[in-house]
Amino acid sequence: MRAWQADYLRAAWPSFLVALLISAIWFGLLDPAQLRLHGQMRAWPPELLYSLGFLLQWLACWGASVLTLWLLGPRPPGSGDVFEQGQPD
Repeated sequence: MRAWQADYLRAAWPSFLVALLISAIWFGLLDPAQLRLHGQMRAWPPELLYSLGFLLQWLACWGASVLTLWLLGPRPPGSGDVFEQGQPD
């Protein structure tokens, strides 16, 4: 496995924990059984909405983590990266 793939997979665990916290807060304030779409109640089971909500939050957190890792990824030496060690020329 390449190093960058391992970094992206390592981002899954912290994003899981953040999504867990967000889900606890979000579903503590929102009751899925009371959701309305176009003024009508939906007959979806609350467990399905909890699961889908958590999955979407987890994917959003993981996507943000992967994007951050990609943006701050390794740059070639001498590319003028602001995080590069050493004295400026």
